[in-house]
Amino acid sequence: MAIRWRKYHPACKGKRQAGDRYGKVVGGVDCEGRRGKHCPEGVPSPCGVWAIDYREFDGRWVSKVFPGVNKTQAGELLEEIKSNIRRQIFGLPTKRKIPTLGEYALTYLELCRCEKETTFTMKRSCINALIRHIGDYSLDKITPFIIEKYRLTRKENDGIKDSSSNVDIAILSHIFTTAIKAGIVDKNPCKGVRKLKVTETKDRILNQAEISLLMDRLQGRDKLMVMTALFTGLRLGGVLSLSWQDIDFNNGIISSNHKTSKLLSIPLSDYLKNALKGYRKDSKGDRVFESRPITKTVASDYSEHFSALFKSLGIQGVTFHTLRHTFSSILQGELGIGAVVVQGMTGHSSLGMLQKYSHSGLDNKRNAIQALEGHILNTSTKASFAIAQ
Repeated sequence: MAIRWRKYHPACKGKRQAGDRYGKVVGGVDCEGRRGKHCPEGVPSPCGVWAIDYREFDGRWVSKVFPGVNKTQAGELLEEIKSNIRRQIFGLPTKRKIPTLGEYALTYLELCRCEKETTFTMKRSCINALIRHIGDYSLDKITPFIIEKYRLTRKENDGIKDSSSNVDIAILSHIFTTAIKAGIVDKNPCKGVRKLKVTETKDRILNQAEISLLMDRLQGRDKLMVMTALFTGLRLGGVLSLSWQDIDFNNGIISSNHKTSKLLSIPLSDYLKNALKGYRKDSKGDRVFESRPITKTVASDYSEHFSALFKSLGIQGVTFHTLRHTFSSILQGELGIGAVVVQGMTGHSSLGMLQKYSHSGLDNKRNAIQALEGHILNTSTKASFAIAQ
C-alpha cells in the first residue's frame, strides 16, 4: 500500500518508444507535486493529484485519487483505509450500481409470488405499465416530476381512472420501499407525489323491476348463476368456484372461501336449494358451473358475457358484481338486517373486528336469507322454482 503523485498532463507523463509496448517510458518529468523550473511550459497548476493504492480485504487492488489534498493528508487517509480493511470494511465507498426500474421490478415481482393470485396479477399488470413508460430510468433518477408525467401519460393514452392511477403509484411506492430496505436507494420519490382525490360514487343496485325481469327472462345456467349470486352475495369467482361438496343440502348451507380465504357459511334459501337440486340431476363432475380452473381470463369472459346479457335485456350499467351489491343493499337498507350479520355472509373486511361474533349467528343469517327470499320473490309474480336446462 502506498501513496503516489499521479500526473495527468501529457508533457509530464512522457511516452513509450514507438512500437515498444513494454519498453521504458521516455520523456516526462520527475515530479513530487511541487511547481518548479523543471515543469514544461503551459502546464496548468496543479497538474496532478495524490493517489492511494491499496488492496481491499477481498484481494482487489484499488487506486483512489484525492484532488485538493496534500501528501500529508493523503497519508492520513491511507492510515484510515488500513484500519477499515483490518475491520473488513471497504476502504472507501464505491459507487453503487443502481438498477433500472424495469430490472428491479422483476426482482420485486419475484418477492410477491407468495401473495394471492388476484393480488399478484394486479401488481403484475400495474408493473407492466410502469415498465412500458418509465422502465428505462434507473431507480435513483426517478423523480416526482417523472412520476407526475407518467400519470398524465397513462390517463391520456390508456384512459385509466384516477383510482387506478393511485393504485399504480402505491405499487411504485412499495417498490421503492423494498429497494430502500435492500440498500439500493436512499429515498422514495413517491413521497412527493400527491394522491389524486377520487369522488365516491354510489354502488349501482338492481331495483325490483329489474330483479323481476331477470327472473322472468333468464334461463338455464345463466339464471341459476344470477340467482346464486343474488341469494348468497358471492362474487363471480366464488360462484364459478362452487363445487357440489360446498353445498350441504341437508343442513341448508352453502360454503365459500373465495378471495378472502375465510370460510363463509351462508344459509340456502328454499328457492335456491330447490333450484340447485333440480340442476344437479343433469350435472356432471364435481363443480357446479365451471370445470376449468378459475383464472382471470375465465372470470373475465364470464363477466363480459353477463354484462352483455344484462344490456340485451335493457338493464343498463349492471355487471355481475352488481348482484352482490344488491344482496347487501336489500338486507341492510330495505330489510334492516344488522351489518354484522351481513358481513358474516359477504366477508367484507371493513367489519373484520366483528367477524368472531358472526360465527355463532347462523340463526340470524337464516332469518336474513328467508326475509331476502320473500322480498325477491315478491318482486316477480311469475317467479318459478324450476330452472330450465
